[in-house]
Amino acid sequence: MNRRIAVVLPILVAVACSPEPQEVGVPATAERPGPEVGFRSVVEEVLPAIVFIQAEAPPPPELEGLLPPDHPIADDPLMVGIGSGVLYTDDGYILTNNHVVQDAERVTVVLHDRRHMEAMVVGRDPSTEVAVVKIDGNGYTAARMGDSDAISIGDWALAMGSPLGLQFSVTAGIVSGIGRDIGILRQQPEANAGQAAPLEHFIQTDAALSPGNSGGPLLNSAGEVIGINTAVAGAPEGPSGYGFAIPSNLARRVADQLVEHGEVRRSYLGVLLMNVSPEVARARDLERVEGAAVEQVEAGGPAHAAGVQQGDIIVGIDDDRVLTVSDLQAQLALLEPGTTVALHVLRNGREVELSVELGVVTTAAAEEVPPAEDPEIIIPERLSPR
Repeated sequence: MNRRIAVVLPILVAVACSPEPQEVGVPATAERPGPEVGFRSVVEEVLPAIVFIQAEAPPPPELEGLLPPDHPIADDPLMVGIGSGVLYTDDGYILTNNHVVQDAERVTVVLHDRRHMEAMVVGRDPSTEVAVVKIDGNGYTAARMGDSDAISIGDWALAMGSPLGLQFSVTAGIVSGIGRDIGILRQQPEANAGQAAPLEHFIQTDAALSPGNSGGPLLNSAGEVIGINTAVAGAPEGPSGYGFAIPSNLARRVADQLVEHGEVRRSYLGVLLMNVSPEVARARDLERVEGAAVEQVEAGGPAHAAGVQQGDIIVGIDDDRVLTVSDLQAQLALLEPGTTVALHVLRNGREVELSVELGVVTTAAAEEVPPAEDPEIIIPERLSPR
């Protein structure tokens, strides 16, 4: 009650001192509160950097002869991918997903100002699901890239893109998980065709994702890109579940290499790994169920030269803990080949530090490898000829 009197009293005094009294029943003038702005400033900043991507290819040979040559759609290209992307440089380089453009012979980009522009696929990396396309010109609004290593579970997350063809849409949620390995890339033949193993270390979010969101950015509350939206986990006929995005630090590193080299060069150890299971932890008297267990060591590889042994459990690399195989892969992917690192392994109940000079493998897009279908993990933009 006292607080209310403190607010109202100055108004009453002002009325009493006014030479011309106001009409009875007319409230004193007061500034009305503005509308709730929410994430408006973030959206306004980033929206000009969002693009809609359409990938087309000629009809496959098996469709030839099914329509008369003079049929209106006999020579029409097939839409083989739709999705989103984000301009990350002002001279037209766009981050998106590999599966959005992997079958494309022609790519069209729709900018936020409704311009339609032809785009060139600069490079694709199926092992991480990152692709880069480019449009001609300069002076574009580019999104700011954030530090995906700095995010935490519970942070705000905004997903931008063109779900269900509804171009330039925004959904909001939180970062609901970090470092997720959902097995989606291991089921894609193209992702397994190169030297490097598929790498999954996804950011999980409950910001709604739908067909068309793939390749669009996941943003933090400061409007920085922290991920590239890639997949949704859920039953094919049921509602969408959680969404998954490639961390921005990984996506940017892959993109830079695709632009510079046309391929991705990744560091490797030369070991076959598996996650530590509860059974392994009990058998080895481990305090925690974490780490990457070494199943096999490649003869003559970097790990073999450093003294890594079968049965070792890798628990750290330099100053970073290794909780899972995915953790180790993600950390290696951010290191330059040839770098010497300190590898921390558990061996016979003791922690041993080994110095390893990392080797190099390259990833490149394999051609004419059909995509795999998975009933549990949906890549909704993959379209069938029709």
